[in-house]
Amino acid sequence: MRVGFAPIAWNNEDIADELGPPVPFETVLDEIAASGYVATELGSGFPLDSAVLRSALQARGLTLTSAWCGLALHGDSAEADLAHTRELCQLLSDVGALFVNLAHQGPPERRAFAGRAAEASRLSNEQWDRLAERVCQAASIAQQYGLQATFHAHVGTFVESRAELNELLRRTSTPLVKLCWDVGHALYGGSDPLEVVRQHPERIGYIHLKDVDGSVLSELRTQRLGFEEGIRRRVFTEVGRGVLDVAALLGALREIGYDGWLMVEQDSTWLAHAAITHASRAYLRQLGV
Repeated sequence: MRVGFAPIAWNNEDIADELGPPVPFETVLDEIAASGYVATELGSGFPLDSAVLRSALQARGLTLTSAWCGLALHGDSAEADLAHTRELCQLLSDVGALFVNLAHQGPPERRAFAGRAAEASRLSNEQWDRLAERVCQAASIAQQYGLQATFHAHVGTFVESRAELNELLRRTSTPLVKLCWDVGHALYGGSDPLEVVRQHPERIGYIHLKDVDGSVLSELRTQRLGFEEGIRRRVFTEVGRGVLDVAALLGALREIGYDGWLMVEQDSTWLAHAAITHASRAYLRQLGV
């Protein structure tokens, strides 16, 4: 397994106005590389000129693995969704990425129920069929650009809970659609991340390695708070400092023969960015990755 660090910790778009001035992409890449990671994802503020981006990555010995591709996925947004997918996949292909992480762009009515999907509105069968069809259309576009499409189940969206994940898996096929399995969002949404790895090994295409602060998560559920407040309270914590059994997760991935990317991700932090990148890398080295 190879280890990278996702750039969202520096410039989080969910609460961008509250985090101070944007951090230059050069600083983000410098700090990721200095901590011993070999890859990152496309981040907010990164150049969209493929030659500029490729040069910046190569200068630091970094690979760009993927990018978040947030889509509306139902309603009248088909053309906008697919046009966005094409544009992003072109850029990813040009810089040598191998994956694109498709996801539902959660509406306010679901973001308010992050971690409490059972209390929220749900899609009808017809809406599920439409969502899955559009995911498959986007995945087919990714395939045309030589990319593996992965789907990112995300709290505060219509694909959050285990039941909702099962609906998506039932309506899509492997290898067209695999999972960007974000274990932190799984825990936040009430799923067992190891169980999904073991039950759906053929779907595990890409890992977002993210830990969760159990006390913050309990507060969010008790106080019935939404996703943005979860980010403000730093529900996601440094790898190894939360409720995720990291060693067991790595063991489960080895059991299924997973040899892909572990992309460490922390959506926001109280610490200096260099501190979290170094701490997470040191912890993972202790576990043999």
